[in-house]
Amino acid sequence: MPALVLWFLACVVSTTVGRPFDVLEYEQYAHAALHSPLFHHLPLEYPAPALAVFIAPLLLPFSYPWAFAVLAGLAMLVMVTTYEGSGLAGWDVHAAGRLIIYLALGSVMVLTGRYDVFAVTAALLSLRAARRDRWNAAWTWSAVGAAVKLFPAVFWPVFLIAEWRRHGRIPVRRLWWMAGTVLLVAGVPALVDHTAALNVLHYYLHRPTEDGSLAAGLSVLFDWHGTNWSSTFHSVNVVSAISGGLGLATEVAGAGACVWVWWQQVRGRLPLEAACLATLTFVMLGSKVLSVQYVMWLMPLWALYRLRVTWLLAATANLIVFPYAVSATGLGYLPEHAFATSLTLTFFARDVLIVVGTCLWLRTVLVARTPRAGRPLALQNA
Repeated sequence: MPALVLWFLACVVSTTVGRPFDVLEYEQYAHAALHSPLFHHLPLEYPAPALAVFIAPLLLPFSYPWAFAVLAGLAMLVMVTTYEGSGLAGWDVHAAGRLIIYLALGSVMVLTGRYDVFAVTAALLSLRAARRDRWNAAWTWSAVGAAVKLFPAVFWPVFLIAEWRRHGRIPVRRLWWMAGTVLLVAGVPALVDHTAALNVLHYYLHRPTEDGSLAAGLSVLFDWHGTNWSSTFHSVNVVSAISGGLGLATEVAGAGACVWVWWQQVRGRLPLEAACLATLTFVMLGSKVLSVQYVMWLMPLWALYRLRVTWLLAATANLIVFPYAVSATGLGYLPEHAFATSLTLTFFARDVLIVVGTCLWLRTVLVARTPRAGRPLALQNA
C-alpha cells in the first residue's frame, strides 16, 4: 500500500505539477523511430535499445504520460517486492520500507517522470540473482539494464571478482555478456547509420560540466566570480576556466576509488552488495553529469542497510531543488545569477552528504570485516 500511494503521488506530480518534459521527449523519440524508414531516427543522449521503453507506452490506451507512469509504476512495484522472498539476509520487508522512504524523500518528482526506474529495477534484480549465486540471471539482468541506461555495467567488475572468488576460476565466458551488450548498444545504431554507433559516448564527451556534479560545485567555490551558467544539452551547465579541469580530476578520482573498492573486494573485505554500492557511488560522483534522477540509482542499495542520516539528508536535498526552482523562477525573488549559484551549491551539498555518508558506511563495513586477533578468519567470514 505505501508503494501504491507513492506511485500515485509521483503520477500526480509528474503529469501535472512537474510538467513531464522528459516523458514528452520520449514520446517524440518513439514516434520518430516508428516513422518510415523504421528505427532510423535514434536518440542522441540515450542508448538505442531504450527505444523499447519509449515505444511501450504507445501500446496502452491512455495518454502517453499516463501510460508511461503506469509502466513506471509496475517497474517500481517489481523493485519494491524484489526484497521479499529472496531468502537473503537483509533482503526483507524492512529493506522495502527503507526504499520507499528514500524514494519518497528524494525521487517522487522523477519516479514516473524519467525512465531510470526501469534500469534501476534491472540492476537490483541482477544483484539479487548474483547474491543467490544465479550468475547467468545476474549477468542477463545487468546486460538488460546496461542496454537501456548504461550504468548497471559498473557492476560487471564486481560480478567478475565475486564469481571468481565463489568458484575459484576467472569467469572468462562472461566476456560474451559484455561484448553482446556493447554490440547491442553500438551495433543497433550502426546498422541504420554508421555515424550514430557511438552517439551516447559522443554526447557525453561533448557535454560541459552539469550544475549537479561535484566539479560544478567546486568550480563555484574556487572561482566564484568567473563561473557562468549555460542551458545546453537539455541541462544547466557550469562554465568556467577551471570547470573542465575539475571535471577531469573528479573522473580520475572516481576511477581510482573504484579500483580501491575492487581491491578490497578481492581481499575479501567488501561483500558483493557493498562493492556494488561503493562502485556505483564513486562512478556517479566522479561523473561530470549528476542529474537529479541519478540519485535514484543508489536508493535500492542504500535500502539494504540501516537508514543513515546523511543519505536521508542527501535525498531531501535532491527533492528540495524542484519546489525551490519553481518558486524562484516563477516568483522571481532572486536574480538569475544568485539563483543559479544557490542551486548549484544545493546540489553540491547533496553530493557532499553522499560522499560523507558513503565514507562513514564504508568504514563500518570494513571494520566489521576486519579479522580480529585470536579469532579464526573462517569463523569471522561465516
